[in-house]
Amino acid sequence: MKKLMIALMAVVAMTLMSSCGNSNLSDDPKDMVGQLTENLKAGDGNKFITMLGDVKTKAISFLKDNPAKAKEYLQAAQKFLVDNKDKVAELIGKISDSELAKKAQGLVSDISTQDVGKLLEKIPGL
Repeated sequence: MKKLMIALMAVVAMTLMSSCGNSNLSDDPKDMVGQLTENLKAGDGNKFITMLGDVKTKAISFLKDNPAKAKEYLQAAQKFLVDNKDKVAELIGKISDSELAKKAQGLVSDISTQDVGKLLEKIPGL
């Protein structure tokens, strides 16, 4: 019984964690950039990086049904990151968890410095 309860709690926790984040992220690239801008201005590095991860996840979800939309979505995020690279770098520098900061730098690098077509090719399932 105890093992069943622990397993059930684990499933509930994973479901809650996986549903966090991109549920509030807009499907429209312009609105998504507005949301990124708001998060950047708010100065919460953890929340900003979570949102960037959500951008990548949402782009992956578009790939199956609409690859052009996935490309447009990532291009909008890429332009945002390039245009705001100094502010983004400063925000990442404020993240106290060094492991999270390292992952954040990798995510920003993936989205902002690569050709979107090549980035899409790297995503599993293509």
